[in-house]
Amino acid sequence: MQTNDVETMGQMAALNSLVPELERLERLLADENADQVKALESFASDESLQRLKELAEQQRSEFDALDFIGSLRLGSGSNLWRDEEFHSNLLAWLLDPRASHGIRECFLTNFLRETCAQSGVQDADWTRASVIREWRNEVDDQLGFLDVLILNEEAHALCAIENKVFSSEHGEQLTRYRKALAGSYPDFTRHHVFLTPRGALPYREEEREFWQPSTYAAVLSIVQQIVDDNSSPVKKDVRSFLRQYATTLRRNIVPDPNTNIREMVREIYLQHKEAIDLIIEYKPDLEEEVKSVFRQAIDGQDELVADMESPKIIRFRSVDWDRIPGFKTGTGWSPSDSLITFEIHFGPGHPHFQLYLGPGSNDGLRAFVHQGVSQHPQTFSDAGKKYTPAWSRLDHRGPILSADYLDVWNPDAVREQITMWMSDFISNQFPAMNEVIVNCLCDYEAETGG
Repeated sequence: MQTNDVETMGQMAALNSLVPELERLERLLADENADQVKALESFASDESLQRLKELAEQQRSEFDALDFIGSLRLGSGSNLWRDEEFHSNLLAWLLDPRASHGIRECFLTNFLRETCAQSGVQDADWTRASVIREWRNEVDDQLGFLDVLILNEEAHALCAIENKVFSSEHGEQLTRYRKALAGSYPDFTRHHVFLTPRGALPYREEEREFWQPSTYAAVLSIVQQIVDDNSSPVKKDVRSFLRQYATTLRRNIVPDPNTNIREMVREIYLQHKEAIDLIIEYKPDLEEEVKSVFRQAIDGQDELVADMESPKIIRFRSVDWDRIPGFKTGTGWSPSDSLITFEIHFGPGHPHFQLYLGPGSNDGLRAFVHQGVSQHPQTFSDAGKKYTPAWSRLDHRGPILSADYLDVWNPDAVREQITMWMSDFISNQFPAMNEVIVNCLCDYEAETGG
């Protein structure tokens, strides 16, 4: 028998010895797949999913005017109800007996009762009280601003409110505010309220003796009482506004525990953890798919060249800019040393187009380009923006895609929108932008000799 035959027989024997192990692995994989399929089927048949879907649809169909206004003011993907300043301003307005709402001290006296103010404070006449937003104080050389201070000069009483919606108490904030109030109003009866969505206690244990924790459920309760009481002297438009605020609080800050989507989701996850984790593992990265389409659209244009990329930004530039020596003076932000780049920005919200003049080593050139762009407001949307030595945005457009592109995922429609946008950009916006920037770069080279 030849050596090759012996080697072959040895290899065959080694392979045959692996067969039982391979068969065992195959059975294990089959069992694992069967368990996964069983977990997915159990998850899909859970009646709680239908209830969750109904609640989600109910919330989406319930018009929240304040949420809508917030998206217009703060941009797509933003929420007014997450803005602590909004809630503090609204509370100060409601607590002010002389404000334009027309409910006089109704909200204030109810708030004092709900937050368990001392009887002397509750029984006082608050009709002429004054409200201060961001009460300025300084203790131990630290400047602070208490969210809301209500002063009753006649009764020598005050109510101090520190409001935290989606932030937390920091440092010795409550201690400093209490000391400042005691120093400024030593003869006043002082009622301190620490207002949070769930009634959090002060961080420092010694402050729990002085600050009354209260929840936004109390605020919602008072607002709802005013809305529902048709005999109260509330203006029609104010009542409508407060009804919307109650909707915002109920949906986002103090949801009904019987219809709390967050709790339902938690219970469903704990019951179907294996199936949900499997779904998450194979969940498509829709944003990455969109970025891939943008990359292809950029690569398909002879006029453009891709630049650096970060998780939320795809940058690109004109091939014409690379031919001008001064253009390669960007510093600290692009490996290509580009001074100017176009970019597709993915967050927050939907993809937007931007044009930035970035940090560079030649500040004279940067200022020259910015000045040149400022003379073409018809071409650059941000032509009137102030010049800054670091980042200066020259143009901003968008959103590029329709608002529901991630909710109603349609790859063909997304690709078509991006392709159409790129075609329009190259045909209608890019030529004028490119000409201005090329002329600025060349003119600076000519005037300064590089």
